Amino acid sequence: MREMTLWAGLASAATLAACVTVNIYFPAPEVRRAAEEIVDQTWGDTAGQPTPGSAPAARHSLWRDALAPARAEAQQADINVSTAAIRALKDAMRQRAGELKPFLAAGQVGIGRDGLLVVRSLDGVPLGTQATIRRLVEAENRDRLSLYREIAKANKFGDDRIPEIQKIFAETWIAKAEPGWWVQQPDGTWVQKH
Repeated sequence: MREMTLWAGLASAATLAACVTVNIYFPAPEVRRAAEEIVDQTWGDTAGQPTPGSAPAARHSLWRDALAPARAEAQQADINVSTAAIRALKDAMRQRAGELKPFLAAGQVGIGRDGLLVVRSLDGVPLGTQATIRRLVEAENRDRLSLYREIAKANKFGDDRIPEIQKIFAETWIAKAEPGWWVQQPDGTWVQKH
């Protein structure tokens, strides 16, 4: 009887420990869905339209949910991307997109592997336009970095999660680049999106 009680206590402790470790779970799939939504809203022609594959993940098993309810809740968690600061950043990026797209299409600006915009070439571009391109790229990059910080802050992820958020957004910016735009590969080479 005493041995059975010991085993039951150990099983309870193990289950509790599994639930406690969920508190540090980083909801990458939910951040990816939020990134797809934000990129579509700010740069896409389908603003507000759901991205294919962005539906909430189905629950896999009632048994798993019963054993680890905190993890099941974390997987279903919504990412808060609607604070006043985030809305302002998305609006600024949406307004700037129309100005930046011609420079992306011409290859003067590309999307770096870190998801930030890069001035690629200004050969033959008038000085006034060069200044405009640099100003737009700087403003966009500043807003993108601020967006990642604000998402981390709104969701209480901590500053150590900002690089993960940026990586997810970088993959999304590159994946959703329009045909003809230049994107940087992980090895640093530039390719034109098809």
